[in-house]
Order: sequence, then C-alpha cells, then structure tokens
Amino acid sequence: MSIGIERILQVKIPVTDLRRSVAWYIRVLDLRLSWEFVEEGVVRGAVLTDEHERFLIGLRDRAVVSGQPEFPGFDLFSFGVAAVTVLEDLVRRFDDLDVEHGPLIDRGPGGGVQLDLPDPDGTVIRFLSPFGAHPPFAGVEFHADGPPSFYDTPAHGLTTIAGLRHHRPHAD
Repeated sequence: MSIGIERILQVKIPVTDLRRSVAWYIRVLDLRLSWEFVEEGVVRGAVLTDEHERFLIGLRDRAVVSGQPEFPGFDLFSFGVAAVTVLEDLVRRFDDLDVEHGPLIDRGPGGGVQLDLPDPDGTVIRFLSPFGAHPPFAGVEFHADGPPSFYDTPAHGLTTIAGLRHHRPHAD
C-alpha cells in the first residue's frame, strides 16, 4: 500500500550568507532562481530549481531560522544520478569550477557510489549512483578502524507499520 507520496519535492537549507549561497548553487549545480522571499524589506529566502522543475532547493537566511541550525559535514539529502559515469562527469565539472568535493566512494554491495559536495556553509550535498541488487533491508555498522560490516535483522525491530503497532517502547 502507498499513501501517495511520489518524491521529495523541496529541501530547505539554512545558510549564513543568502546571496553567496544562491550564487554558488546556481553556478555549481546549474540551477535557476525561481522565487525569493522578502521579509520587512530584506531578502530572507530563495528557491532554486533545475530547468525542468523536477526538484526545488530552498535556501533560508539562518539568522531568521528558529534555533539557527548548522549542518557542517552532514548530508541533509542526496541526489540520485543515472550511473557512475554521471558522478565522474560531476567530478570533472567541480574540478573545472575549482569547487571542493570529496572522492568517489564505492559503498559496497547494493550501496552504489557516492560523491559528496560541501556547500559554502559546509552542508554536504550527496550524489548517489543506482544501488544495484540488494535485500529489502540491510543494516550497516561503521567501525573506526576499518570497513563497515553488514547485518540483516533491524536492531530496532521496526520494518513496517505492523512493527510499529507491536513495538512497545521501554519505560524510562
């Protein structure tokens, strides 16, 4: 059963310098400015999109965001690409633009390949190739001194809404 969600349409990112971030996202990701939002005479937000309006990236002046969240080094979302060759093309593009990015990382069986791109505030935009064949669930345990290991039974026991109905949180 599906509840009708087709995709994530917009991601909103808090930024320290809206003008700088809008210019960076337009230049680096080949986006266009679709909307901007003025509050009390000051531009406080912007929405960018690709030429076909398949997705939206909202940028919001962090100074007016409740809690003023920061995400340096954290990947808030991932873009899917059609193949590893697209990631290789992105690496060349970012190199040509002299934009810092991470290496291509093979995520192991069924995990695809990733490329990370920090924005001007350090928030990571992740690009992922198709995952390939994988089981319906895969747990990944990261280790400080080596590659990750994999497991096949959820540690929290929740895989479906039926699992939620039967899950009893522990009392504190």
